[in-house]
Amino acid sequence: MEETERKPIFLNTYVPNEQTGRQIYRNVRFVRRLLVFLLGTGFLAVVLYYLVWLIRWAADYDQPVYTQRLFWLCIVAVALYAVLIVREIFAPRTFAKREIRRLKEAYGTDRVEIRAAFFDDGVAFHNLASNAEMQIAYTAFGTITETEDLFLAQTKQKQLIAFSKLGFENTDIPGFRDFMDEKCPNAKRKWRKAD
Repeated sequence: MEETERKPIFLNTYVPNEQTGRQIYRNVRFVRRLLVFLLGTGFLAVVLYYLVWLIRWAADYDQPVYTQRLFWLCIVAVALYAVLIVREIFAPRTFAKREIRRLKEAYGTDRVEIRAAFFDDGVAFHNLASNAEMQIAYTAFGTITETEDLFLAQTKQKQLIAFSKLGFENTDIPGFRDFMDEKCPNAKRKWRKAD
């Protein structure tokens, strides 16, 4: 029996760059970034509450307040909070630059094309820089998220795969969403609202 060439339903070409790297970081690390912000804010609130309590206690009992110690406690708390927030603000950019640098080290170029062909039974990937191929069944996807420029599919084993919205050769975005809704009914899907 002669095997015929399967025709993909959708074709996608994705070329990683700094902008898409930032989008990946923001979406994948959203919960972590939120926790850092909430814990940092909570820590700062506890320190400030302690400071107010200590000042009120000293006023109620006519005790001297150790101003130098309190001053340094406040400085350290605010500095730690500022470091956490600044780190999280610049983290997407740092992550994206690091990933581009890794591509240059691995392939000798930062322009690595990854082609994805969507068939009825799964997605076939082809990395044009390394000539590596891989296939993933739709049932392996646990989460599919849409960003400004990408679709991010994360497998249940936490492997992340990106598809560029501008990289589709034969479809519109709503058609792809409907296709993924049909093929991945058990995956969590986070589609962007229509602009």
